Parts: sequence; structure tokens; C-alpha cells
Amino acid sequence: MEDTKYTWDLTKFCKDSADCERKMAEVQAELDELEKFKGKLGKPELLLEFWERNNKLIDKFCTCLIYANANLDTHYDSQEFQILTAKVQNVNNLFNEKLSFAHPEYKALGNEYFESLKQKTEFKDWKLYIDSIILENEHTLSETEEKLLAEVSKFTAGYKLVNQNCYFADIKYKDALDSKGESHHLNSGNISSFNSSPDRELRKNVAESSKEAYLNYGNLMTQNFIYYLTTVATLQKIRKYNSVLESYLDAYKIDKKVYENVINFAQENNDLQKQYYAIKKKVLNLDEMYTYDLHAPLEKSTRKYTFEEGVEIVKKALNILGQDYVNLIDRAIKERWIDVYPRDNKRSGGYCWGTYSCTHIILLNWTGEIRDVFTLAHELGHAIQHYYTNSNQQMQNSDFPIFIAETASTFNEIILGDYLLKNSTNEDEKFIVMNTLVSEMIGTVFTQANMSKFEDFCYKTIESGGNLSKEILQEKWTEYTRKPLEGVVNLSSNNSLSWQNVWHFYNASYYVWQYALAYMISSFFANNVLNGKENALENYFAFLKWTNQYYPAEFLQTLGVDINNEEFYKENFKNYRKMCENFADLAKNYKL
Repeated sequence: MEDTKYTWDLTKFCKDSADCERKMAEVQAELDELEKFKGKLGKPELLLEFWERNNKLIDKFCTCLIYANANLDTHYDSQEFQILTAKVQNVNNLFNEKLSFAHPEYKALGNEYFESLKQKTEFKDWKLYIDSIILENEHTLSETEEKLLAEVSKFTAGYKLVNQNCYFADIKYKDALDSKGESHHLNSGNISSFNSSPDRELRKNVAESSKEAYLNYGNLMTQNFIYYLTTVATLQKIRKYNSVLESYLDAYKIDKKVYENVINFAQENNDLQKQYYAIKKKVLNLDEMYTYDLHAPLEKSTRKYTFEEGVEIVKKALNILGQDYVNLIDRAIKERWIDVYPRDNKRSGGYCWGTYSCTHIILLNWTGEIRDVFTLAHELGHAIQHYYTNSNQQMQNSDFPIFIAETASTFNEIILGDYLLKNSTNEDEKFIVMNTLVSEMIGTVFTQANMSKFEDFCYKTIESGGNLSKEILQEKWTEYTRKPLEGVVNLSSNNSLSWQNVWHFYNASYYVWQYALAYMISSFFANNVLNGKENALENYFAFLKWTNQYYPAEFLQTLGVDINNEEFYKENFKNYRKMCENFADLAKNYKL
């Protein structure tokens, strides 16, 4: 039986499934009470009460949402949690339905009414929230239409569940043989570790097993994906947005040029990807490099890290941020924020999730690789950022875009890499750490930008009235994510259906490009902290605590980061080029 200290404690959200259902019943009853505010939002005192009660209700509901879904993520074969998750989704749909009157009423009240509220003392902490309403008024429909959209929106959750249940429960992989003829059991949680095995025969067989498994569900996953994208695009079109991308950027007042700069600068500097894999191919002494070699390890030893060792390494690295930050890591371990190890019917990868009133939880799939240590630092970055933000901001001001969230996580990875580099005892160790850093940069900046080009192609095709198919998706996935490596990597073994396990496509539209932007922002903060620049730590903690006074781009500018300026991107890619040059120099004297 698994030691409970390596599993997360979800009782801070709900004591058990019965408690979760009890809370959901309370949420439904309180929704009926909120519905009574209909037609009364023109009175400022009642509007404020509506917002405050709604915030508390959302927070209570989210404890049910997380309890049900987090349990399902670690027990995808559990009928109990499948049913509970469906019930939670029904309450979520009820939320949208019951409160669908609010935004049409906001629109009817007019923007002048909301502008006047910003001058009232009691609304001083609601200014950005009010601004968001003014922005949304342009895209808000009638009450009847909003109710209809609330009904249609249910489908997006359904497509997401189909993808999750198929990938994490239904898809089964054939066991893979290594070069010694030994068989290895594969599941969604451990397959990534086998992809980076030093045994090339095992990597090849794992790739073939994965390709076959995806192919078995290729038609189902394709149609599910296409209808998900179509539903999202249709909903935004009905709301009079020109595109799905526009709807996201508008919500945070992000200039489209920011998105274009991230994608274009990555494309213009794509030679760095080829350089990296060309060096790796040479170090591995391969006549031909295949896609199953992309994650081959370059370490001479097969050292494995226990979870406890990983925690200590992360704590030492992040000690530069001060004892209070390190104490939060200790708290995360003591209070069991983390579900550590992979197992059958558990979600792959890692994530961080929580509510405004509760500390966040972290999902890992720890196999002992150095990459797992970086993932731990990454997810702790998320959890601790939410802790600082939620401790310093009211709920309506605690929300931030994805690229802000991913800045805190990638910042930790950069700090960890620098610590490991400085504490390397010889050139070989430095090479391995530098390989990890460059690999992380390539994966976070270039891979994510390329995946975003694929997603953007899909949405643009749908938005222009075009058609998608399994063959088109396979072709475009290969074109955007693998063709950039052609000439260095033989693509004959490529799995052109691997887009179906990128859960970020379902989690939020236009998510992945923000990883690249976040890495650039975190590079700025990390370099300042590591170089001891004046006010560097103060600025970074100001970033972690967030603010309710500015939109993201404006706030970053107060801290010295101008994401609207092309120089910001030029400087970052200049630094990434230097990283690759340092890696190439270290590789000259490194032999496996």
C-alpha cells in the first residue's frame, strides 16, 4: 500500500465525497438566493453585496470542483469519482444558467454607471473588475441569448472529459522490451521517463507502443478535438469576437503584437533548435537521430534522486529568495500538498491547482530523474505564487493570465539550474546541468511556440469556414513541431498523433504560447536576482504578490519588463544564443 505521505491531502477541500455533495447542495441553495438579485443591480449597495456573496460562493464551489477532479486525476478507474465529477459539472452548469442574468443587466445599466462606481470608496478594490465588465459589455448578449450560451457551453466540458478519460484511462500501452529483452509496463504516468531511457532499444519500442496506442483512438480523439475547437470558436463568434485569440487578449488588454512577437522571434531563431539537437546527436555518437532519440539522456551515470533529495536540492537553490520562501516549501511537504508518484489510472505530467481560500495542491509523477527535480521546483513556484497573491489581494484581484502564472514556475527552474551549475564539481557535471538548462529553454520557448502555431492554424481554419481532418491535423502537427528539426532528425518514426495528449489545448485556448512569454519574463527577473541587482528581490516579491492597480503589461512595466517592446525579445534571444554557445563549448570535451 502506498505511503500516504506521498499522496496529497484533499480533506482541506472536502472531508469526503459525502461532504462534497453536501457542499454542492448548499451551493445550489445559495445560487437560488443570488438569483433574487435580478433587476436590483442598479443599486450600488445591492450590487456590491451580490459580488461579495458571489465570490464566497465561487470559492466554496471550487473546493468541490477540485476535490472531485483531483481524486479523479489519481483514480481514473474510479466510478465514484467519475460520478462525483459529473455532478460537480452539473452544478457548474447551473452556476452559468442561474447567473446568466447578470451580464445582460450590466450592459443595460450602461458603462457610465460602472465608471461612476469607480469613484466610490466602497468600490476602491473593484476597479479592475469593473473595467472588465465595461470591456465585456460590448460582447454581452440578451438574457435569453446568454442562457442559451450557458447551455451550449456545457459541451466544452464534455469534450475535455472525453479527452481525459480516453488518454488517462482507456488508452493502454503494450509493454515495451529493452535491449536485454526485459519487459516494462507502460502507463500515462511513467511513459515520459521511458522516453528518456539510456536504452535506445527501449526508447524505440516505447515510441512504437505509444504510436500504436494513439492510432487505436486516433479517429475518436480527432473528432472530439475538432468539435471542441468548433464549439469554442462558435461561442466566441456569437459574442462578436473576430477570433478566439482576440477574446483572450482582450480580457487582459494584451496587444496582439505580443503574441506575434513571441511566435515570430521563435521562428526567426529556430536554428538554435537544430544546433542543440545536432550537438546532442554528436555526443550520442548517432549516425542517424530519430524522434525517439530527442529525449535521450546525456548523463554518464544513471543516478536517481529520491523525492526527499529533490526537495532538499530545491530548498537549497531557492534559499536565495529568503527563509520565508523556503519555509513554505517545508509547509507544502508537511501538509501534503503533493501527490508524488506515478501509477496506473493516474494523470500524467504535473500541475498545480487550488482555490482562493485554500493552499494549492501539486500533482507530480516522480521517477527520480533530474527533470523531476526541475518539475518540483516549477510546480512549487505556482503554489507559492498563489499563496503570496491570495494572502495580499482580495479574491476579485487575485486572478492573473497564464503567462504571469508560468513566470513564477519557470523562474524557479532558472534559479535551480544556476544553483546546480555553480555547485558542479567538474566540467562533466557542468555540461549535464547546461544541457538541462538549454533543453528547458528549447522546450519552453521553441516547442511551445511551435505548438501554438498548430493550435492557431486549427482555430483559423475553423474561423474561416475551412475543414479539419485527422490527416490534416497529422500533417500540420508534423509541419509545425517536427519539420523545424529536419536535416538533423530523421522524422520517419515521428508520432503525428501526439497532439492528442497536449491537455493544455483543452484546458484553455491559446495557453501554450504563454509558456514562451513567461520564460522570457522569468529570465529577466532571475538574471536580476542572481546578479544582485538593486531592488531585484523586492521587485520579484512585488510581482508574486500581484496588484489590483494595473493590467498585466502595465504592471510588468512598473517592474522594468516591457513586453510591448521588440527590444525585450531581441535581448532574450541574444541571451539564449549565448546559452547555446556555452553548451557547444562544454560539449567539445564531453564524451559519454
